[in-house]
Order: sequence, then C-alpha cells, then structure tokens
Amino acid sequence: MAKSRNSLTLNTHSAFLNAAASRITHHASRITYHGLLLACFAFLLTACQVPGAVRPTVKIGLVAPFEGRYRYVGYDVIYAVRLALRQANAAGGVGGYSVELVAYDDQADPAMAIEQARKLAADPDVVAAIGHFDEKTTAAARNAYVAAGLPLVAPAVLDPTLTPGEVETCWVCRLGPPADTVADALLRRVDRWGHRQVALVTDGGPLGAALQQGAQRHGLRVWPSVSPQDADWLRQVKGSGSQVVLCDASPVVAGNVVAALGDAAWDGSVLGGPQLAASDFSAVAGRAVEGVTFVTPWPFPADALAVAEFATAYRSVSNDVPPGPLAAPAYEATWMLLEALRRNIAAQGTPTRQGMAAILPATGRQGVLGPISLDAGHSWTNAPLYWYRINGDGTPEPLP
Repeated sequence: MAKSRNSLTLNTHSAFLNAAASRITHHASRITYHGLLLACFAFLLTACQVPGAVRPTVKIGLVAPFEGRYRYVGYDVIYAVRLALRQANAAGGVGGYSVELVAYDDQADPAMAIEQARKLAADPDVVAAIGHFDEKTTAAARNAYVAAGLPLVAPAVLDPTLTPGEVETCWVCRLGPPADTVADALLRRVDRWGHRQVALVTDGGPLGAALQQGAQRHGLRVWPSVSPQDADWLRQVKGSGSQVVLCDASPVVAGNVVAALGDAAWDGSVLGGPQLAASDFSAVAGRAVEGVTFVTPWPFPADALAVAEFATAYRSVSNDVPPGPLAAPAYEATWMLLEALRRNIAAQGTPTRQGMAAILPATGRQGVLGPISLDAGHSWTNAPLYWYRINGDGTPEPLP
C-alpha cells in the first residue's frame, strides 16, 4: 500500500479492528462477520487512495543522433515525438495509460545504435521504438530489436531488406517507400530530360543499388559508378562525358561531391534522394548547390497544408524552432504507435511488445502526410513523392 498522510500502520489496523469489534451492540447479530470485514477493508482502501491518482504508464523509445555532426536530426524529430505524446496525454492518455518518452543518442554511429537499442530493450515498460533516421544505423540496430521482441518503426529509411514481410508480426516497419520506388522516379526524370547515360556517385546505400538495377528498364546506361572514397572519382565522372550525376551518399559526403564538381567547373545536373534535403548538404556544397534536384517522400512543412498546420503546433514545443524535413514522419510514426497501442490495450487489457508487433501491420493513419498504410512488406509503399530544386541560397523550392 502506498504511503500517504491517511495511510495506516499494521498495528493501527489491528487496533481499529479490535475497537470496532468491542463496540458491537446487541444489533451485532444482524451483521455478519464478513460484512464487518468488508466495511473495514473499504475504509482502509479509501484511506489509501490519493485524490487525482495518476494513470499507469507505458513507454515509447526514440533513438536518434543528439550529438555529433547530425545532432540537428535528433532535435528535429524529438520535438515532433513530444508533440504527439503531449497531445495524446492531454486527451486522456491511451486506453487509460499515460505514455512517456525514453530517448537515446546514437550519434549516427552504427556501433552506438546497437548499444542504445539494447538499452531500450532492457526496459520492460518500453513497448515500441522509433529510430534511427539513417540507413546504416537502422540496419546495424535492426537485429537487436528483433532479438528483444521490441517493434521498431523506422520513419526515414529506404532499404526494403530491413522489413521482410514473410511474417505477420511486424518487428520492423518503414514509414516510406522502398529504394526502388525512389530510384524509378529519379530515372524517369532523367529519361524525360533526354539523357541516355548517367554517372552514379554512391557510398553503397540502397538507393544507389536500386538506381543501378533500375537503369536498364529505362534504357539508361550508368557509367561510371564510383564511390566518393575513390581517389579518382572526379576524374572518372568528368571523363565519362555524362551530363547527369545521380548522387546517393550521406548529406555531408554528398555536399563534398557537389562542391568538388563545382570547383572542377563541371556544368551538368545533379539529382538525388531524401539525403539531399538535409541542411548539412546545402551548407557543405556551398554555391555549387544551386540547381541540384532531389525527390523525397517527406515534404517540407510549408509545402502541404496539413503539414503547415502541424508546423504551428510543433513550434509550441520547440521554442519556436521550425520543423525540418524529418519532423513530420517522426510525428506520424509516433501516432501510428499510439493507435497500435490503443488497439493493443483494447484487445489485451495491458500493452505488450508482442501485441504491438501483431497489430502494427494493420494499423493505418490519416494524418499530416495523408493516408498511411503498410503493405505486405511492412512499408508505406504508396507514399507520395515530392520534388525540389535548390536555389542559390540553399533553399529547396518545390517542383511539379
């Protein structure tokens, strides 16, 4: 029994019972022994209750980079997750539970991502997690979540191998399309421009692999295909005569690639995927960033009415800092988990990791990014794509 100003010690409990028994009058024969006990216990339970008792608590985890070069990603997404939880708790919680956030920093480092995933898994109150907002860290940590039976929603990765769909239980879900969908959009644009050959600069990510595999379907030749770590990658690209470079690399690496192309007076077009939406990309690329085009399933808040409304609410919890491109998917991922949690509690009475994993595949969401539903591969394959062109001051402008 919780200690309070009205709580009673065991000795006091005995004295109370003895005193109550000694005061029984000749009418006591009408009161059964069990009735007396029930009356006493009712009194004691009332004494132990605290007015405005709090709801039981369940936890959702978040792992993102909060320190290091990509710390802005962590702070972009954590305010979005906090906003969703604040809204849910203010509305009465979820299924009678308050929902708390447990956040860990992986510094965009694969080894640390594994360590932080294991920390989350060690807390039995954590029933699901969101993370890690990077292909390499999410891939590294994936098995730790699966081994612990802790479902993970990955809002910002394209690798379809992270979410195999051969089982009904969803331990890892992706809030976005597979890499080949994004690659196909990029290749179709190149095709419309009338180019038959493109150069590919890739650090080995899933988008680069999908671009190589999909080029043949569009009648395009990918040559050369180089790593930005190769000492002579720039010479190979310039020597190929390609007027289009497809770039699949982390924001900082991609920024260095574009800056080097600019310094070498290469005057072709650069296209890429969601990595080029990061502010770090434009900052590192400098003046050479003008004209770079990218496609992403996660629009900037100013470019969709519902997302713009979300941005206003976001500023109320972020000290007026505007949301970046990953805030909306993090917000939607949180609400999908909250809906799965509601269904889990309704079905089982108490939330469990297994229950959450079983319910997630059928959990949809009509939110700031439009209708979201997971396919058989546990991915949001039907996510709409948004095109942007970066202007001279580094600001992405929407394209048709």
